[in-house]
Amino acid sequence: MKLFSCFLVAIIILTNSFAQAQNNTTRDLKKNIFSGNIGGTSSILGINYQRFIGNNLAIEFGLGLIGIGTGLTIYPKGLTDNGARFYTGIKLNSIALVDVGGGTVTYVPFGITFFSESPFIIGFDIGPAYGKLTSSSFGGQTSETTYFYGFGNLKIGVRF
Repeated sequence: MKLFSCFLVAIIILTNSFAQAQNNTTRDLKKNIFSGNIGGTSSILGINYQRFIGNNLAIEFGLGLIGIGTGLTIYPKGLTDNGARFYTGIKLNSIALVDVGGGTVTYVPFGITFFSESPFIIGFDIGPAYGKLTSSSFGGQTSETTYFYGFGNLKIGVRF
């Protein structure tokens, strides 16, 4: 939880500094995305809200079937009305399973989002992840395991 709080403070500080440094020519572009996701910041399956701050930076929040998450996304070539855009960033999510345990996942996505003249978008990413799982049982025994693995996201959404 301490890591999560530190990450949120860092996002706020970074977004303020990036937003002030951005070019104001993108004010007419739609800067919000609401999407359904498999993987990503919404854990396994869920919904996600992404807000662009300036032209190259976006913050996102996800709520999923078994967890919640947040992330910072960087689009190196900037936001566009039409076309494909590569992105990277950092995503964090927390998972909770009743009577089983929970954990956290941090991953660095490398992906692409396809924007079109219609409000619909589609995107996907994959990247290295670090996960920590704490399992518990009715007998009171707990165990903690850490993993390095691949994680990803598929999103289909609407931009407004």
